[in-house]
Amino acid sequence: MARTRTSTQIIRVPAARTTAPIIRVSAPRPVHHKKHRRRHGGGGTGSLTQSRMFEIALGGAAYGFLEKSFGSTLPTLPVIGRAGTLAIVAYYFGKSKGGIMRDVAISAAVIAGYQIGTTGKISGDVEGEIAPQIAGVAAQV
Repeated sequence: MARTRTSTQIIRVPAARTTAPIIRVSAPRPVHHKKHRRRHGGGGTGSLTQSRMFEIALGGAAYGFLEKSFGSTLPTLPVIGRAGTLAIVAYYFGKSKGGIMRDVAISAAVIAGYQIGTTGKISGDVEGEIAPQIAGVAAQV
C-alpha cells in the first residue's frame, strides 16, 4: 500500500514579547564638600557691663535684706557660714531660672569670699560651737 500524504499545516506563532528591561544609568553626582564652620562659644559674652554690675548690686541689696530679715533663723553650715549657706540656697533656687536669685547667689558668694579673706571666717561660723539651730535639736536628743 502506498503511503498517503497527509498535509499538516505549520502555524507560526510569534513568541510573546517580554517587556524591555529598564536600565537605569546613574550619572556621577557632584561631590559635596563639607563646609567647615567656626564654632561659637557657649553662653553669653561674659563681659562685665554696666547693667550686669547693677544686677549684681541689686542682688547684694536683696542678700542684705534676707540677712536682716531671716539671718537669725537661717541654718548655717559649719564651714561656709551664713553667707555661704545663703549663696548655696540661692544658687539652687536660681539655677534653672536665673534672674534675681542668680544675682543673690553671686552676691552672697562674693560677700562670703570677702569675709573669709579679711577676717578668716564667715559670719555665722563660730569655731568649736554648734550652730544654734542644731544646738537646740542636739539638746532635745
